[in-house]
Amino acid sequence: MPSTVPSRSHRGRTADGPRPDPLLIHAVHHALRRDLADLVEWARTCVPVAGPGWNRFRNYLTLHHRAEDATLWPVLREASGRGSPLHRLTAVMAEEHHRLDELVTTIDDCLTGRGPASRTFEYVTQLDTALTAHLDFEDATLLPLISMLITPHEWAHFDVAQRQPLYLVEGAEFLSWLVKGVPADRELAIRHVFPPAVRLTHRLLRPKHVRW
Repeated sequence: MPSTVPSRSHRGRTADGPRPDPLLIHAVHHALRRDLADLVEWARTCVPVAGPGWNRFRNYLTLHHRAEDATLWPVLREASGRGSPLHRLTAVMAEEHHRLDELVTTIDDCLTGRGPASRTFEYVTQLDTALTAHLDFEDATLLPLISMLITPHEWAHFDVAQRQPLYLVEGAEFLSWLVKGVPADRELAIRHVFPPAVRLTHRLLRPKHVRW
């Protein structure tokens, strides 16, 4: 890890400039951890068939990885020289995404008859360990770096990439997933990350939390 953080003043960001608000990414990480705990318990006792809870978790994790790969890692690469510790770290994170996505596919195969259903819990446990470590490292190391290196405008690209593939109903369902079990003040803050139309749709439809 580099001992100093490069300045971005040439692109409108200085060490004392405005910081981006990482609320959405923290909310996604919290929801993924919550679902991981539910997934492990479900896989321990379930009939191994893909259900709505698993499908939702898989889809949102894939969406999250694509948003990071498209918007966050390129910013860090640009802020560092090729071959630097920070540049290499972004490559490691992208590779971890690839391995996690492969493990998700393996579990999906077990749940849909393309793989050994008897190994579902084994693979779910591996996913729990690997994804938890990935999220912990990202929260502790990468997010503080990103907040120092990018502008709020650049951070907004991640917010858009995380939400853009979702239309009104899907966006309302995503919002419902994010705010499940969070305190009222945090729920209000998360809601305001979303466009008014999505917030209104969520309020009107009140999407139900799906079961595994």
